[in-house]
Amino acid sequence: MPTLTLITSAPSSESVIDEAAAAVRAQYVDHYLSDVRRGDVIARDWTLYEIGLYDAANPEQPPLMDEIDGLHLPAAA
Repeated sequence: MPTLTLITSAPSSESVIDEAAAAVRAQYVDHYLSDVRRGDVIARDWTLYEIGLYDAANPEQPPLMDEIDGLHLPAAA
């Protein structure tokens, strides 16, 4: 009886780039939330400044600032 063997390929460069972008975005959100928890308004404002620069440099992606603003909206029931 013949058997089938799955031959995997290396991840595409697009998926690697997408994963890296997601990691950067997650790190910005983590830094922002840490700044807010500590009550460090200077660090928070600096993180928001960096997020603004990131959004300007990546116009093809959804704005990260919108996600940050959404953190402060009440959840729908």
